[in-house]
Amino acid sequence: MVNAADRRKLRDFYQNLQDRPLWPDDPLYVDLFADEELSPSDPVDQLATTIEFAALESTQLFSGHRGTGKSTQLRRLKRRLEQDPSYKVVLCDMEDYLPMADAVDVVDFLLGAAGAVSEQLRNEPELLGQDGLKSYWERFGDWLKSQRIAVDALGLSAGVGVGDKRQGVGASAGVDVKVMLKSDPVFRQRVRERTKLHLGAFREEVHTFLQDALKALRAKHGQDTQLVIIFDSLEHLRGTTTNAEEVATSVERLFRGHADALQVPYIHTVYTVPPWLRLQAAGVGGDRYNGYVHIPCVKVRKRDGDRCQAGLDALWRIADGRGDLTGLLGSREAFDELALVSGGYLRDLFRLLSFIVRDASVHGLPSKRQELAVQDLRNAYASFTNRDAVWLKRIAETHEVSTDAKEEVQDLARFLDTHLVLGYRNGDDWYDVHPIIKDDVFRRAEAYARRSDDA
Repeated sequence: MVNAADRRKLRDFYQNLQDRPLWPDDPLYVDLFADEELSPSDPVDQLATTIEFAALESTQLFSGHRGTGKSTQLRRLKRRLEQDPSYKVVLCDMEDYLPMADAVDVVDFLLGAAGAVSEQLRNEPELLGQDGLKSYWERFGDWLKSQRIAVDALGLSAGVGVGDKRQGVGASAGVDVKVMLKSDPVFRQRVRERTKLHLGAFREEVHTFLQDALKALRAKHGQDTQLVIIFDSLEHLRGTTTNAEEVATSVERLFRGHADALQVPYIHTVYTVPPWLRLQAAGVGGDRYNGYVHIPCVKVRKRDGDRCQAGLDALWRIADGRGDLTGLLGSREAFDELALVSGGYLRDLFRLLSFIVRDASVHGLPSKRQELAVQDLRNAYASFTNRDAVWLKRIAETHEVSTDAKEEVQDLARFLDTHLVLGYRNGDDWYDVHPIIKDDVFRRAEAYARRSDDA
């Protein structure tokens, strides 16, 4: 048992390890992209330069595993661009507007995107404020009326009118649109069905709304104002065991089949996407978009398997800034072993350390039970089949993720979504199996091969 002072320190350490995005001026923030050995380029530099050099508008995709710090880097992007007062940057967390475990349709996305942007602009007085822009949730009702789409057919009730008081959708119905878009699959299906013959008109309506927002910003802040919209958390779109393929297909269809809907004239947009999308959908990140930027895991081993000291040092700086690592683990060597086990995946490193902090609060400092944390993490990655192990072994040996058949694409998406496979960069992208399962992958793959030979 630890004393009260140490317990308070452990509590603070534990809280500092919680997964949350950081602003660049947060004392916990560590720049991972200053060292070219870790990454040949800074993703924020890439995103910002494309925006700054574009003549009128730009559309970019930003990718990486969940838990690698994308949201933190997007906050860096916002702060960097805002150093030039002509840039007004809106950061929208789309997890607040769309269900992440269901298939997404272009209509769902456009409605959620417009509503999210209107909320952000209206909620920040220094941008537009409540009087500077009409809520899109209410404006959507006016558009429905213009297309002769009955409001009550969507499950909404007409409230106090906007414009035409007898037929408009009021503020209360506007709130309903936001809530139902995220939580009600029947509502989403009704919207899709009733707008399928009006899709071009709805795309134009959303683009016009966003351009109206830009005009309002220019009226308030000057005619050189540029609007940058960042749509975060879209890489969280991931189905369950029953609909994973349907959700993945819908994400591909959105970014590959409806790129024109995502490209808004006169406005800069950045969309986060899952790491498998570029591998699965040819053309995504190519000529349809102005750029594709990928944030890799921190490289703790080189492609040949040797340790990458620069990566281990970077992870030490990140973790030691959140609490007393030496006091917790007893040595830098003990930390390096945990960092290697994590594969440089920040979320798993924090999970390991959080487990050890909790355990140390009961069993004392420094921790002597670190293997329990490793086993806990290993248990979380146990749900792959022996057949999966054969392909995972090949990835571990070749560091490539090429597929032999179309049906394998969904398996690859699953490997990347569940972090069985992690992505790195040495100029070009390369991949490896998560270290926590590598021994088990080889053992199970070889056993599967022997059984196949005997059959």
